Amino acid sequence: MTKTQKIWLAVFLGMFLVPELLWSPVGNFIYELSIQAHSSSTRPFRDNFLQNSDNIYILYTVFTIQLIGLLITIIYLLIFREQFKNKLLFWLLIFVLFILAIVVFLTYGLSVSLRHIGF
Repeated sequence: MTKTQKIWLAVFLGMFLVPELLWSPVGNFIYELSIQAHSSSTRPFRDNFLQNSDNIYILYTVFTIQLIGLLITIIYLLIFREQFKNKLLFWLLIFVLFILAIVVFLTYGLSVSLRHIGF
């Protein structure tokens, strides 16, 4: 890959990694959802401002940015797949990114539906 291609790949991956490292919205939501099934009180995995009900639109924005970053990364890698030497590693990376995109999409959908029913 050329230097420009590597820079764009890093930008698109950063769209997922930066929000995940700073606020961990996907990890927090999955953790709280799994704890709610076992106990009546939940405590967040990691406190952050996104869990305040006043900031729900910021949470949706973060999920959207993460999803767009993952999907563009997958598309970008598929466009330049001929330049990868190790095909097994390439397809494994595509698979992992695709699973991450599905998890972010489902978490986004669950958070929207649970907010509407007052969970």
